[in-house]
Amino acid sequence: MESTLPWELNPVLHQSRLVLLAQTAVDVRNKAFSEANREEGDTSWGIGCKAHERFGHALCRLSESGKHPWLSVYRDGLYLMPHIEGVAVRVYRGPADKPSQRHLEAARSEHNRRSEPRQITFSFMGQEAEPGGPWFWMMAVETDVEGRALRAVFFQANEAGGTRNAWEAPVERLPAEAAPAPAVAPEPRDKPARPARPRAASGPTAKGALGSREGRPLFQAQTMPLPLVSQPS
Repeated sequence: MESTLPWELNPVLHQSRLVLLAQTAVDVRNKAFSEANREEGDTSWGIGCKAHERFGHALCRLSESGKHPWLSVYRDGLYLMPHIEGVAVRVYRGPADKPSQRHLEAARSEHNRRSEPRQITFSFMGQEAEPGGPWFWMMAVETDVEGRALRAVFFQANEAGGTRNAWEAPVERLPAEAAPAPAVAPEPRDKPARPARPRAASGPTAKGALGSREGRPLFQAQTMPLPLVSQPS
């Protein structure tokens, strides 16, 4: 069965609003875990408590900044419930497909707290209650084994634990892709120097000398005096 997007079910649940809520939860939690010192005794339970308190503080600052008039936060001690134009969204850490009974009870209590008494509607009046309802909005922050947030999923749940219309918010901030470094041309290698051509020998030894390719004389021509032979007249 295909899921319906939250803002298609309720226009106040605009995508940009849900992404801001999810991004805040993920960033705050992961920052708390990045600052933890396991060697000094920090545990996942203590870090999780710090992340929860910081998340509430961050939401209150967003609400009080005046930049997000659609956001309001109800806090009572450790109890925390953000609202988007009056629509409560229960935020918790855990799987999106199996919300715990504790979180379902919190969502139901918030729904009853904000709902005004209404006249009981009967089927013969032409208005039937939504099957399986009421349905509450929730946001699950799913984590790894260390407790760091991996993703945030918005969905609807009812008192029986049924879920529907799950939508994962894009919260992963990818680092800017570095432009590929220009290819550096390899430095040209020095060509081997050609051997210098032998210069013609100068001086008295040059005459009659036959040189090799390396310029060294192969042999030296010598002049030998011949004896005079008298011819008979």
